[in-house]
Amino acid sequence: MRKLRRPAYRAFVIAHVASSVAWLGLSLSLLVLGVRAVTTEDAAVQFAAGTAMDALASAIAVPIGLVAIGTGVVLMFGTRWGPSHKWVLVKLIATVAAFAATVFALLPGLEATAAILDPDRLQVLDDQVIAAPIVSSGVYLGATILSYVKPWGRVGAGRRAPAPVRAPARSAR
Repeated sequence: MRKLRRPAYRAFVIAHVASSVAWLGLSLSLLVLGVRAVTTEDAAVQFAAGTAMDALASAIAVPIGLVAIGTGVVLMFGTRWGPSHKWVLVKLIATVAAFAATVFALLPGLEATAAILDPDRLQVLDDQVIAAPIVSSGVYLGATILSYVKPWGRVGAGRRAPAPVRAPARSAR
């Protein structure tokens, strides 16, 4: 893929940062609502928090995740920070894994939780309601740190044979 021109680069960076920040914000919101749902003594509050978690996640998690991953892949191949950089690959793998966990575990779990909640009767909720947002928030925060710090080098950079040492040239006298 060719390198992105400045207007396209800016547009993709803005979309990537906005979707990534939104994804982290969603995850932190789910964490706050999950803690509220698990710790409250009021059935109506638990019902409201649990159904809000389901509504938020089911409405925006997948679109936000797809935009974050899609723009990240475009930036990976359209900039100098390509797949040869370890931090880029780690960030991509972690993000795709978090997206898969969202689709296959978090969304069905929140839907099932919302289905059992009753505004008139308090339920004992599974720790998954809090655990999933904690893990996802950690992954998204870690991805943000990787984007800023850009640690490590290129893939395979540490495995090269050292350059041969040349003897100093003799001066002719």
